[in-house]
Amino acid sequence: MTPAEACDTLFPNEADFPPDKDNEMRDFLQRISNAYRRFMTGRYGSDQLSRFTLLLALVMLVLNMIFRTRTSVFYWLVWIFLIITYFRMFSKNISKRYDENTRFLQLKEKVMGKLRGGRSGKAGDSVKDSYRYYQNAYDNARSGNSGNTMRSDKEHRIFRCPNCDQRVRVPRGRGKIEITCPRCGNKFIKRS
Repeated sequence: MTPAEACDTLFPNEADFPPDKDNEMRDFLQRISNAYRRFMTGRYGSDQLSRFTLLLALVMLVLNMIFRTRTSVFYWLVWIFLIITYFRMFSKNISKRYDENTRFLQLKEKVMGKLRGGRSGKAGDSVKDSYRYYQNAYDNARSGNSGNTMRSDKEHRIFRCPNCDQRVRVPRGRGKIEITCPRCGNKFIKRS
């Protein structure tokens, strides 16, 4: 046996092996993933309102299974909520879907504020604050500033209100201070 034959015996060519089923499946799933990504380019996708309508569809589906009748209202509500969800996800009118989601978040914040017993009428504050926060983080990332703006701030500390869980930023190094929550007006004492 020559050294070349011995080498071929120890290390056979890949062409001698049957095709690997795992690689074929992985390639197939990768092609499907790429096709879906291409299809969704320029479309709105999923957001909080879409997830909420999908959750409502699932709740109606369970109610439909419990209260099974010949012409169940729940059956039709499942279809209505699913159609709304998929219409919003596949829509190319991104600005309208974004506005709808913002209005939904404002309404949700207003309802949650009333349930928490906080102030009402300022429903959009947390939505606007979160938008500003993420917009600042996006701008910092584009300008080359590293890190999260809220976490990398060395001059301030972030506390959560024990009443409404609102984040409150206070200056660092002032000792024990009384903090007033801007959302619910609750006062609490922390060391900064």
